[in-house]
Amino acid sequence: MPNTEVWNNMNYSYSPGVAPGIVEYYERQLLRDEKPEMVHGRDAQKRTLPENNGKHVQFRRMIPFAASTEPLKEGITPAGQEIRQTAFTAMVKPYGRHVEWSDELDRYHLDNLHQETAKLLSDQAILSLDTIVRDTMHAGLNVQYANGKTSRSALTAADKLTPAEIKKAVRTLERANAKPFSDGYFHAIVHPDTVYDLTSDPLWVDVATYQDKEKIEKYEIGTLYGVKFYKTTNAKKFEAEDYLFGTTASLSISGMDVATRTANLGTALTADEARALTGKLVDVVAGSIVTPMCVERVDYVNKKITFRWATEAVEDATQIKPAGGSASGTVYSTVVYGPNSYGDIELGGNGKNVSIIMHPPGDAGAADPIDQRGSIAWKVKGFCSTILQDSFIVRIEHGATE
Repeated sequence: MPNTEVWNNMNYSYSPGVAPGIVEYYERQLLRDEKPEMVHGRDAQKRTLPENNGKHVQFRRMIPFAASTEPLKEGITPAGQEIRQTAFTAMVKPYGRHVEWSDELDRYHLDNLHQETAKLLSDQAILSLDTIVRDTMHAGLNVQYANGKTSRSALTAADKLTPAEIKKAVRTLERANAKPFSDGYFHAIVHPDTVYDLTSDPLWVDVATYQDKEKIEKYEIGTLYGVKFYKTTNAKKFEAEDYLFGTTASLSISGMDVATRTANLGTALTADEARALTGKLVDVVAGSIVTPMCVERVDYVNKKITFRWATEAVEDATQIKPAGGSASGTVYSTVVYGPNSYGDIELGGNGKNVSIIMHPPGDAGAADPIDQRGSIAWKVKGFCSTILQDSFIVRIEHGATE
């Protein structure tokens, strides 16, 4: 049976000792900060958290109509067209952390530490969810290695991101019939180290030259070849990882079915290990071929893993290992993408998905018999992210000047 104890551990958002207005103030602040600070989630297709509908949410990708070149016949109405779509099901999981304090801190500390702590926790919540979306966006198969390299392990710091690489990525998106966003651009997310290399090129157009100051979006820095760039220190870097989860360095595969994207595991998992592995970017090893893939769901009872994407390259896969950097160090990654390429869960709106939870000293009953301990926490009831159209996201892996 699934580990329902963890899933159903829903705390109240406030207690009789904390005014509801205070809690709501902190929740509003978190939601207000979330949109501009979650750089990776800013363009995601949004879905609300399903209430009383299990642990999965369904995203959809609409399939375009083909060209119609047959002329209409006089007086005859042609048959209607069917609306076609591809459904993607993703598992939602709860997230949260807390901080405890003592009654003496309440009594003797001169500063309003509660407010500062709430802000720190809010920042942690945003960074955590943004990282989940970031890793999803980098889990597709549409990868481009800089400087003509053919694998991540071959990249070095000298294989920097150049305008030619951006131009190539735009061509890939346009070939897939991806459309720009309503602002007329594809979007890209880059690390500050990458910006240092890219903006030194004379073809770079700085944001101050094309955008009114009042209209500049947070972290927007400029454009190049029809791509608008957003800078964040949370941009993806592939660095050496030792473990898939906990202290498990790898999992064995006893069989792979590419058609169903499903691998049979030779290793048993617990419910919590399956939960940790779901949504994770991993390397699937088939002989000398290493393919980055995203785990869609894990059936730990039957020892099966379903991946988001699969190709014939992994047909003879034998092992799942952590995704890591190149042989010579860190690999940077820049995603260039169009609308409806990925989705995530809405934090605000229906369901009140996000909560700030405050318990003053004395709120825990027998667990705190002398009224000594209080706590403040953030919690998201359920969150996930998934790629919807792999061909609408290009991941450029490259080096950078550190």
